[in-house]
Amino acid sequence: MNKDYSEQEALAMVKTIIAEETDENPDSITQEMTLSRDLDMDANSIEQVLTACEVEFGVQYTSEDLEDIKTVGDIVSSLCEY
Repeated sequence: MNKDYSEQEALAMVKTIIAEETDENPDSITQEMTLSRDLDMDANSIEQVLTACEVEFGVQYTSEDLEDIKTVGDIVSSLCEY
């Protein structure tokens, strides 16, 4: 991950990216929320969010990473692992 971001800043940015894709209020998005069930995101929406995260944070997700990402917190955790 781009070292210019703390974990809290990464969470805030991920929430903003998700909000832009889903029209949710970023303040209502929590780390525990599931992408598909709680945020009603389909595979295309999830892909759009992860692509935006790749650009913003300078990371590259693998197919295995994508299978493991189910929640907002999973995205943040995956970013912190880079």
